[in-house]
Order: sequence, then structure tokens, then C-alpha cells
Amino acid sequence: MSRSGTGHRPCGGPRSGAAAAPLGFSVGATPIAIGRGVVGTVGMFAVVAAILAVFAVGYVAMAGRIRLVGGLYLFVAQGLGRVLGVGTAYVAGLAYALAATGCIGAFAIFARSEFLDLLHITTPWQLWAVLATLGMAVLGLLKVELNARILGAVIACEIGILLIVSLAVTVQGGAHGLSPSGLSPHEVFGSHPGAMLAIAGFEATVIFAAEVRDPARSIGRATFGAIAVLAVIYGWVCWAVIQAFGDKGAVTGANTDPADFFFTEAQTFVGTWVVNTMEVLVVTSWFASLLAFHNAASRYLFALGRERVLPHALGSVHSRLASPWVASLTHSVFSLAVVAAFALSGRDPYLDLYILGSTPAVVALPVMELLASLAIFAFFLRNRHGLPTWKAWFRPLVATLALALATWLSPAGLQSVVLAVGAHGSPHLVPPPPRKAARLPRACASPSASPASRWRGSGRRSGGCCCGCRRRTGWGNTGGNAA
Repeated sequence: MSRSGTGHRPCGGPRSGAAAAPLGFSVGATPIAIGRGVVGTVGMFAVVAAILAVFAVGYVAMAGRIRLVGGLYLFVAQGLGRVLGVGTAYVAGLAYALAATGCIGAFAIFARSEFLDLLHITTPWQLWAVLATLGMAVLGLLKVELNARILGAVIACEIGILLIVSLAVTVQGGAHGLSPSGLSPHEVFGSHPGAMLAIAGFEATVIFAAEVRDPARSIGRATFGAIAVLAVIYGWVCWAVIQAFGDKGAVTGANTDPADFFFTEAQTFVGTWVVNTMEVLVVTSWFASLLAFHNAASRYLFALGRERVLPHALGSVHSRLASPWVASLTHSVFSLAVVAAFALSGRDPYLDLYILGSTPAVVALPVMELLASLAIFAFFLRNRHGLPTWKAWFRPLVATLALALATWLSPAGLQSVVLAVGAHGSPHLVPPPPRKAARLPRACASPSASPASRWRGSGRRSGGCCCGCRRRTGWGNTGGNAA
């Protein structure tokens, strides 16, 4: 493997790589997991965090001994050989690139829906897709520090709004009192490791190792910090939304109206203002997500170009901006071509472009982490580099076994996420864009209904309140999805 230094040293920070869309993931993916009938998703976040923390010990230790840019594929190459390493790099680059391109479709449909609601102007999704691609292209060419600031601001707003809603549910005691059932072993291990997708992405911190002033300290802090913070936030947010409906009500609500699941919780326990804010932040969340995936894809292409397994031009660094500009521009052009192809063929931007684009990452990330964990074990097995046995051998081996189990279980969880590939998929498995739950009037004060149940989708669609009072909600007159 060749050294990656050529006199140009991109600068910035690893913050851009990890988990850029907490609100988007919560609104889009959490109802799917809960709707499968398992409230143990709450505890699964803790299990996954523990597994990844064990993995991260060897990961960070090995990162301090590999002074190259490239992320997971370098770990695999150093531990298991160049052939597997380069293959992993191809898979990672393709997975991140397709995920970024797929997120453009999701962003476009959510942005169009929100624009229609705010200004009452109908716009084609293709317009928003092109704008998102151009924005991604421009920001991708700039220094990673600017990207980190933008993503950091968006993430802070998303986390803030999620914590406000979760705190309100907790303080008010939920629908039927607070329940710890989501942490019971029966519920936790009856779920699937799809929670890994929420925390997956922390490993991208190493991709930016050459762009920070103190890699040894920054990468370790960023990696463990990302795992801990994401696990706590996602676990609490998931637990709170279940409390808002009750254990059984949450499963029913997630299945009958997954798109409005979190908006219902926010409207009931906080109010309209927070729902309005959430709707806007969902749009920015999708853009932050596609930008983070784009940054990761660009750096994998950059690394492959430096290794000359792809055209060497991809390994070019801009002399002034210190960014991998050729790799970034290449992915932006690719994304624009894919968007144009889907637009001209009349395919659905969400159920086709987004689902088809994100599915490879759902499969690839656990496999890459498994290979990296095995590579870390093999690397330190040959030479412990002065590390104690528990850190060099035991923890990487435990992480490898745990990740192997999670990878083996992933296909079962995957089918509940991607069975809706194509425009004729089931909306109960992949939630469509939100149908403007923020514009719902306040529910009636019927004492017979729990707070969250007064807002369930069946009442809105039928034009009456679900408690039986037949109060007109206006939803029955909208004529369908505003998006």
C-alpha cells in the first residue's frame, strides 16, 4: 500500500462522517422497527452500542498505527491482504455513493411537500433533486471544515427538537405511564440488529484522519463519542415515542400511519410549533444525510485514486481548497445522471430512487465492519505493538463474533425495510413522505382516548376524530398525499 502524502494535506475534522441525520433516521426508520411488533428496539440500541464500542477499541488502536487515508478498507488490507482491502474499498465507495444519490430522491419529495404546504405552490420533485445535487456538488468541493460546520448546526437543531419532544413525553408520563418493557431481554433479543444502521457511520471518522491536526486524539474522541451519544439519543427517542402511544398502541400506530408517527407524538405532547419545526428540519436532515454520504464516498474514491486502482486523477487534492475535488465532482456528475435517468423514466423518487440507493449500504456496512474487525484481530495477532492482550486480541475477537452474528441476522431485518422496492411496494413497510400532520387541528378532549391515540391516522383519513365524536379534522377532504 502506498503512502498517501503528496505534499497536500487536506484539513478539517472527522465530525462530518458520523451520523448526519438523527431526525431523518428517527422519523423514517424507527416506525419500521416498532411496526414489526417489537418495542425492544430501545434496548437493541444499547446492545449495538456495546458491540461497536468493543470493536472501536481495536479500531482506534490500529488507526494510530496506519498513517494512511481510506477508512475501513485500509484496515482490511493491512490485516487480511490487499485483494480483500481493495474489494472492500470498492464496496464502501459504491455503497456510500449510491446512498448519497438515493437520499436526493428522499430530499426532493420531502422538500416539495414542505414547499407546497408553506407557499401553496406545486413544484416538480425533479427541481428539488437538481438543486440538492448542485448544493452537494458545491459543498463537496469546499473544505471539509465548512461541511462540518453546516452538518454540525443541522445535527444540533435535530437533536434539540428530538430531545424536547422526548423530554415532554417523559415528564407527562406518556399515554399510560412509563414502561421499561423495551429494555427487557425478551423484547430486546426478539428484535433485529437494524439499530446498527443508526450508529453505523461512526467508523467514517478515520476517513478524515489526514484532515485533522491531531489524528490520534481527535479520531479516538470522535469515534467513542459518536457511539455513546448516538446510542443514548436514539434509545431515548425510541423509548419516548413508544411511551407516547403505549406498547401496543405504538405497534399499531407505527403500522397504520408510519409517516405521521413522530409528528403525532410531537403534536400531542408539545404542540403545533414543534411539529412545524420538525417538518422543516426533516428536509434539512435529508440534505445533511446526502452531504455526509457524499463526503464519505468522495474520500473512498480519493483513496482508490491514490492507490491507482481507479484513475489516478481521482486522488487529486485542490491546491487552494484542500479537498478531493475530482472525486467529489465525479460523484456529483454521477448523481445528476442517475437523477435524470429516474426522472425521464417516470420512476418514484422515494420508493424507487431512495430505496434502491440505500439498500446496498444497509447490506454493506455490517459486512465491512465484520471484515474490519477480523482484520484488526489478524493485524494484532501478528504483532501486538506493545498493547495488552485484552486490547490487542480479546476485544477484536469478541467484536468479530458479535458482528458476525449481527451480519447473519441482518437479512431478516432488511426485508422489513426494503420489501417496498418499486412504486407498488407496501407503504406499511417503507413510510412515504409525511402527510402534513403538522397542520392537524387539536384533538377533542375526550377522556376515553389516550393523548397520542386522539391523533391516529384512521381518524384523520376518515374525516373524524378516532375517539368516536366524529369531529371533522379536514384530512378527509385533502384528497390524498400533498406530496
